[in-house]
This record gives sequence, structure tokens and C-alpha cells, in this order.
Amino acid sequence: MWELQEQVNWMVEQYFEDSSAARISAEAVGLDGRAGTVFVSTEEEWIATSNVRSLEYYGGFEYVDSEYKVTVGDITFYSADDCRVAEAIAHYIELQEQQDEEEDVAEQQRRDEKNGLYPDKWDDAN
Repeated sequence: MWELQEQVNWMVEQYFEDSSAARISAEAVGLDGRAGTVFVSTEEEWIATSNVRSLEYYGGFEYVDSEYKVTVGDITFYSADDCRVAEAIAHYIELQEQQDEEEDVAEQQRRDEKNGLYPDKWDDAN
């Protein structure tokens, strides 16, 4: 029986890899940091955790209807078909887009500085 549980948990881990799930702090999806660490898949639109009690208590997921939850092995998946989960995923996507924009700006500034250009510094002599 324990072997079966180990196999199921291994399959879930493989599923995380195949679905490009990110392991992140609950804060990254807009939840209380005490909710712990979650997995999020923006492609398949779910949030998952092995720490159900914390996510439900601190993250507010106790209000997610049971029809939008599935437990496989030690992991519980919450579907974005529930508005609470959808809002958390949307928050994560917005945060990722914001970070990508900031990285693009920083990269452009590094290139400009390397090429001797300083767009935010004006030379009063010119």
C-alpha cells in the first residue's frame, strides 16, 4: 500500500514538471504568507498544495467549493473554475508580467550604459 502512495506522489511530481507548474510562496498569488508554499499552473489553471490546512485557513481557500478541489496523493488541487482560485492565479500572472517588464527595462539600461548611452541623464552642455 505504501508503495502505491509513493508511486502516486511521484506521478504528481512528474505532472508538476510536465505542466510547467511553479513552486512559489502563497504571497506570490496574493495570499497571506502563512499559507505557505503552493504550486501554480497558469496553463492548466490550478493551484495545488500539500499543506491544505494552512492554505485553507490563511489563504481563504476554505471557501472553495468541494467540486473545485481534487486530492491526489498528498496534494490537493484547486481549480480556477472557482473565483477565489481564479483571482489568485490572475494576481500571479500580473505579478509575473510586472517583473518581466522591470527586467526588460533593467536589461535595456544595461545595454545603453554598455554602449555609452544614458537616457535618464541629460548632458546640459548639449
